[in-house]
Amino acid sequence: MNIPMTPEVPVVRTDFSDQAAWERVQTAINWVTPDDFEANVTFVDDRAFAGLSATELQRCLPASNEHGLLLIVDESTIRSAEHPVLVVNLGEEPDPAAEGPGEPACRSFRAVPHTIQEIENNLTIANMDWEDFVAELDSDGVLREHSLYGHVEDLPTA
Repeated sequence: MNIPMTPEVPVVRTDFSDQAAWERVQTAINWVTPDDFEANVTFVDDRAFAGLSATELQRCLPASNEHGLLLIVDESTIRSAEHPVLVVNLGEEPDPAAEGPGEPACRSFRAVPHTIQEIENNLTIANMDWEDFVAELDSDGVLREHSLYGHVEDLPTA
């Protein structure tokens, strides 16, 4: 089974245990900032991906995938009150011995849904690097603060 080609970064659901939590995650990811920025994502809600790991999902990406990241709503996302989404870097590490990309980066971190807009927007246009976000992770490996709008609890509600 392949993840469908999407014009926007795919958000793949792998846990189907709580429909209300899935809907909360979608709503939070779709948050529009006070400056009218929003995440450019496509939600992939297909039970064929139930229980798959990040590595398995990467193998399900189409060969012509042009997105630099994959967003995963897994069991950890659904079960946590903060619903941290798994953000997977699909880029490749440069190979210093060759003139081209090397091995897949296989790096990931978690981010609360309201921060997905900033991550997706900035990585997609190469305005920020992966390391810029990694530097802002809390000690448990979760990005909770949006650099422009602060913590989730400080964000305006719709």
